[in-house]
Amino acid sequence: MGIGAATLAIVAVAVIAWLAFLVRNTRIRHRRDLPPPNLSPYLTDDDLETKRLDRVLLAALVAVAVIAIVMPFYYLNETARQESAAHEFDDIAIERGHEWFVEYQCGNCHGANGGGGGARYVEARSRLETTWAAPAVNDVLYRYTEEEVRYWLVYGRPGTPMPAWGAEGGGPLNTQQIDELIAYLDSIQIPQSEVLAAVDGRVDLELSRLAGADAQVAAVVADQQAAIAALEAIPGQYDAIRDLPRRLESLLTDPATCTDESAALLATSCSGTASDQDRDGLSDATEINLGSLVAQVVAGAPPSDARTAIEKLAFDPTTGFSTSEGATPIADLEGARLLITDLGTIERDLRLAAQNLDVLVATAQAGLDSVLASQEARRYAVDIPALAVEAFDGNVTRAQRAVGLFNAYCARCHTAGFSAGIAFTQEPGSGAMGPSLREGRSVVQFPSIDDHYDFVVKGSTNGVRYGVNGVGRGWMPGFGAMLSSDDIMLIVEYERALR
Repeated sequence: MGIGAATLAIVAVAVIAWLAFLVRNTRIRHRRDLPPPNLSPYLTDDDLETKRLDRVLLAALVAVAVIAIVMPFYYLNETARQESAAHEFDDIAIERGHEWFVEYQCGNCHGANGGGGGARYVEARSRLETTWAAPAVNDVLYRYTEEEVRYWLVYGRPGTPMPAWGAEGGGPLNTQQIDELIAYLDSIQIPQSEVLAAVDGRVDLELSRLAGADAQVAAVVADQQAAIAALEAIPGQYDAIRDLPRRLESLLTDPATCTDESAALLATSCSGTASDQDRDGLSDATEINLGSLVAQVVAGAPPSDARTAIEKLAFDPTTGFSTSEGATPIADLEGARLLITDLGTIERDLRLAAQNLDVLVATAQAGLDSVLASQEARRYAVDIPALAVEAFDGNVTRAQRAVGLFNAYCARCHTAGFSAGIAFTQEPGSGAMGPSLREGRSVVQFPSIDDHYDFVVKGSTNGVRYGVNGVGRGWMPGFGAMLSSDDIMLIVEYERALR
């Protein structure tokens, strides 16, 4: 117990004792032999004005003395107590913020420790599914204020996989929960020394990405061609398995092969007396035939979770547990139930795909055409030697670093398609969530290179003007705490050279 709490307890005990004293000394004990109060003599003046008064005054003096001694200690401890309470509230907020981070699966995209990751996404131009690069959030407060982070959490980022999480933006979290999530993000921010030390690695990664861009795009083209071939194979695959659900139903319900248990799997009854030597609920004939049926599914169906599950199934008429999930045996009757479900899934998916094959192939072909156009145009490429001559006095090393810095810290907002992957990346600085920087627009916005530099250092502030006729919304982060002055100037010089 703290000093403040002890003080309050002492004062409370003193008040209670004082009230008890008053009650005790004013209470009248009723006795049958006592005369009425108006006929009884009362205390003498000496009793009232000396003994009783002295006791009352002495009790009051003691209480005042106790309070006078204790209250300074309470006062001196109060600041520390309030700080301790504030820290306790902060700890609770961080703990609950971590709960929201886990419950709403933020780590699935941003990494379990907030170090960045990816999210499945359908790229808008090609309509192809890709992995969107989700940024790290364990350094987000080095580039955004808490209020700016709150905005992104509440309203999300339209056009990206980042949804709105706040109630005002249509999400599930109220204001207090958003506050707690921000408190958790604040608690996982890495030291600034680590932020600065990571710069070279991020630059090297982006330069390697550019160096391998053609191979990456070729891989996407090959994957899409394989996807089209898989679609075109669907009619044959459907023909191969379309009768298998009916055959499975017949095995489980036909009088020659059924049991009461197997028929019950399909909500019917069995009128036969087929042999079931292992007494597992499946007749011997059914188990023998299920093995070949499983083999036909595996041979004819395309890869899927359902086919993988069926591949694991085995049936043996001499044992009731032919399949296991690790160390856990699976009863043959349960295996038959799983086969019904997974085979039904495969048949349904192939049937629907076959019915809509023309649309699916046309959509996939349009996606392939988009990637082929990207492969031919090579919009993602940067002519670094030419850039070096134009903007860096022929210094290729500085030009390379400028490109790597821009791609690592700026491109996800200022280059269309960058976060969707190299195959979908448009010209550097072509504009996405942030404005286009091409055609000398940086120079138009910032005639003074010093103003441009300051803007990259500090970022924008909602409602505050910048450059020529620019008004901030708080969307542009400041990189002064993440990058050296030399690196920021390299970015500025590169942006001013974009054409």
